[in-house]
Parts: sequence; C-alpha cells; structure tokens
Amino acid sequence: MKEVELSGDPRPGVGKGSARQARVAGLIPGVVYGPEIDPMPVAINARAFRAAVKTAGGAAIFNLDVAGKVNKVLVRAIQRDPVTSDIIHVDFHAVSMNKPINLSIPIHFVGTPHGVKTDGGIMQTTMRELDIACLPANIPEYVEIDVSELGIGESVHVSDLEVPNAEILAEASRTVVVISAPTVIKSATEEAAEGEEGELAEGVEGAEGVEGAEGAEGAEAAEGADGKPAEGQDKKKK
Repeated sequence: MKEVELSGDPRPGVGKGSARQARVAGLIPGVVYGPEIDPMPVAINARAFRAAVKTAGGAAIFNLDVAGKVNKVLVRAIQRDPVTSDIIHVDFHAVSMNKPINLSIPIHFVGTPHGVKTDGGIMQTTMRELDIACLPANIPEYVEIDVSELGIGESVHVSDLEVPNAEILAEASRTVVVISAPTVIKSATEEAAEGEEGELAEGVEGAEGVEGAEGAEGAEAAEGADGKPAEGQDKKKK
C-alpha cells in the first residue's frame, strides 16, 4: 500500500468563521477523526494537498504530520465549491494498522474489448469503484479488470473479481462492465426513402378504394334498390 507524506497545522476554533479564515490564507480546512482519537481541526496547504493527492494516484495512506505528531489517515471526503470546484474542506479518517477498515478503491479497465474492436459494440461501465474491507497495510491502489476478450453480450460481475487480502463488500450480482450491441442509426436518405414508400403505398390503396366505390355505386344505380333494372332501362327495351 502506497504511503504519502503530508503536513498540516492545528486549526484554532471550529465553524464557518475559522474555515473561511483558513481558505483566505490559502489553506484547506479539515478535520481528523477516528475511533481512537478525538476530532482534531486542521489546516492543510492547498498546493501541498493537491500534490500529495496526485502522488497517491488512487487509494493511499497519508502520514499526516500535525505539530510533530504523525497520524496515518485516509481521505474520507473532499468538499468542493459548486462554482469554482476549489477544495473547501477535507475529512481525514485516522486508522489503526491492526483493524480492518471499509473503503472504496478505483477500478481500472485494461485493453480494448474484442466486441468493440471487431464488431462495433459499445463498452458500458456501471461501476468505477469497488467497496472492500481490509487491514490498512493491505489496501490495494486499485483493482484491475482485463476486458480485451469480452465479446458482444458478455459482461463482468462483482462475483468475477478477486482482491488479495481483502473482502469485497459490493453485491456479487452487480454488473461492472458489459459490451452492448451497436446501435443502428438510419441515415437521412434511408428515412426519406422509407417515407416515400409509405406515401406511395397509401396512394395506391386510396386509388383502389375510390375505383371500388364507384363500381359499386354504378351497379346499384343500374339495378335499382330492389334488384330490378332501373326504369330507364325498362323503357328502352319496350
């Protein structure tokens, strides 16, 4: 498990006022909490924190040095400004190296699926992180899934995954990734041709209906309502 060094300072006071002062000074307000320590407000240099997260690259333990005391912590939550996306608060969870913890690790997909490369399928991922439980020393940076052999209609489920020295907490039946059949999109030319065929068919049916109606009306007029020849025809024969 990767460990990354990070330092911070105790943050005097709590609440919005203290957090605002820290942000004005270019610091990120945060709190360290855990089962074996009392909650401790801290302030972390914003640039140093971004660099540490980039170095971690995924799940990692941070050795957080606050006033000379080092705590092994995990980043539990990062709050961002909804407009600027700047980090405005960080929650650190202090861990015991002898007790299992629950956390989420990233899922990395490797390769190009056979069904995508040769059959034009679409790779759909439904999970980006995997929930696990393990000792802090056994936390993997990520779980890797090779999707190169997947064809159309094939998928990977949580039950197909293995994480050494860890218990997978996600539901076994959940789908992680699936290769779907390509979507057929009709061109404008095809749609226009289909529309013309439909109009032509309607015109033919309408013409047949009109001719049939005229024929029937003519026959009725010739015979009369009671089936006998019309009066005009009788007179001609006489």
